[in-house]
Amino acid sequence: MDIGSITSAYSALKSIKEIGTALLDQKIDSEAKRKVNEVMEELGTIQDTLFFIREELLQIQEEKQSLKSKIVELEKALELKGRVVWNKPSYWTIANEIKDGPFCQKCYDSDNKLIRLQGGGNDKWVCMECKSPYYGPDYKPPKRITTHKSSWLEGRRRW
Repeated sequence: MDIGSITSAYSALKSIKEIGTALLDQKIDSEAKRKVNEVMEELGTIQDTLFFIREELLQIQEEKQSLKSKIVELEKALELKGRVVWNKPSYWTIANEIKDGPFCQKCYDSDNKLIRLQGGGNDKWVCMECKSPYYGPDYKPPKRITTHKSSWLEGRRRW
């Protein structure tokens, strides 16, 4: 039974009760009035039950829709998880043999978010979300520039 059927039955009962109320206003004998009152009480009980059933069905439909959405979300996450690969120091995705990335290890490990790393110059990357730096295998640290003290300055310190 669906919500439409219950709503139709509820409306039909409401109409029948209105007819019963109209009958009670007519001049009929007391036995007939008693029977109509009994029927009306039964109809009221049935109507209340249908109303309750309808509300329960609406709630079940909402829960069903919520669960369907959650299933779709989990299926997408599972499909993505199957495409994510670890290639130190970051994550990459592979789909149809196309490698995409790099993505932040910290964001993916903690929140399951694929946040693309930025930069890449000299194989140095940074996550704009958590600000974590990453250094790829081709990273070469910059050479330090050392300055020589001037001989004049050294001579002044001796005094």
